[in-house]
Amino acid sequence: MLFTTFLAALLFTSMACATALPKRQPSIWESPFSGTILSPTEGQLVQPGADVPFEYDVSSWCEPAFAPFTVYLTSGANPPAFDNVTADGALADGAYVLEFGKFVVSRFGLPTPSPPPPTTLTIPTIEELNLDPTASVPDFFITVLEEFDGCPVSGNSAVVTRV
Repeated sequence: MLFTTFLAALLFTSMACATALPKRQPSIWESPFSGTILSPTEGQLVQPGADVPFEYDVSSWCEPAFAPFTVYLTSGANPPAFDNVTADGALADGAYVLEFGKFVVSRFGLPTPSPPPPTTLTIPTIEELNLDPTASVPDFFITVLEEFDGCPVSGNSAVVTRV
């Protein structure tokens, strides 16, 4: 009886100490390893409103069971910098034109917990992007942010292909 009372007191003390710990802020860092956008290829001509083939080979450098990533359409003279990644692992508002979605590749024969990556992406028209049709069309990039959760240090990796 004394032993179980001691364990209960020890457990209660441990839980009380754990609840008093400050909440850890999420940390984002750029991984030295990134996946590869296999399709579309760099510089591929893409017509607005058309479907383009999409294939992304995840890095999986720390062997996670699931490899989540988000696909964006970005524009400008250069692809977005890693400084545009927010604390929650997404591109900041204004750093992208369109988010195609968040997808997961499962590994080791596990079922996929969310939508698998699409095999095509539909590029929006100039009108859908609310761009001036008389102005010069900016360069567009397919940008992928892959998440690494549960690795020695969790992080993100950005992969970009100019289309």
